[in-house]
Amino acid sequence: MASVNPLEISTAQGLHGLETLIAEVDKLVSLPDIYYRLEEAIVDPGSTTGKIAELLRSDPDLCARMLRMANSVFYSFPTTIETVERAVSVIGLRQIRELVLVTSVVRAFEGIPDELVNMSTFWEHSVAVGIMAQSLGKQARIANADSFYIPGLLHDIGRLVMYLKLPGLTHQLLLEREATACSIFQLERNLLGYSHTEVGARLLESWKLPQSIWEPVATHHNPAGAAEFANAACAIHIADCWVNTNRAGSTGSCYLLEMDQDALRLVGIDIAELHQIGLEAAGQTQEVVRQFLAH
Repeated sequence: MASVNPLEISTAQGLHGLETLIAEVDKLVSLPDIYYRLEEAIVDPGSTTGKIAELLRSDPDLCARMLRMANSVFYSFPTTIETVERAVSVIGLRQIRELVLVTSVVRAFEGIPDELVNMSTFWEHSVAVGIMAQSLGKQARIANADSFYIPGLLHDIGRLVMYLKLPGLTHQLLLEREATACSIFQLERNLLGYSHTEVGARLLESWKLPQSIWEPVATHHNPAGAAEFANAACAIHIADCWVNTNRAGSTGSCYLLEMDQDALRLVGIDIAELHQIGLEAAGQTQEVVRQFLAH
């Protein structure tokens, strides 16, 4: 990661400040070229399994990390995935794209100092929300519930942007929370005019990721504000509330979130089912996080 020059909070305020923040952080963290080349290869009707495997092998570190994640308990493939060729033929292109994206994001934010955020607990929280959101969608028989994992995993990526470029902000927000009992999310909006949800969504959009990823990230604290991807936003919101309440990891500011009852009704999950799904997700989380953080 490149050298970080923090922004003053005043510089980051308002919509112009949000764009400045995204432009500044994009100089530090970005998706690797291989991700975009993979996207091109996947949509190219002339691409072959061998061509895609060759492309992935051009980044040995990414390949090694991707294979570790592919063999984690979350994916539960029936046999060990030992080579890139086998990964491409067994996993399928959608999940290869997903693995490369996740691997790239984790690698992009590796350099954040521990004094700003504990990355192990950050990813523990994020993985737990991603797994639980996907499980909620499947339990409710929502179409495309598999796609909830990635925006669930990335729902708090905007916090990482703030830790990088606005390191003094978190301390100020925590002091204000003690004085006002407001949520960090609301305090961010009061101080900046936006929150980590908009930051994360704008970063993902700037990386040319699809609306199915950035819209649920933008609306996971306000699922009623979602347009095309309300089911994903609701599932991620519910998972985030449950994970926060049950202290499965931390993105740097532990606080209880009030669950939107309309979101719960839309997804169609009762409290007993919710608790069971959360416990099952928590059981998978530790193993997946170990693969995330392995080098």
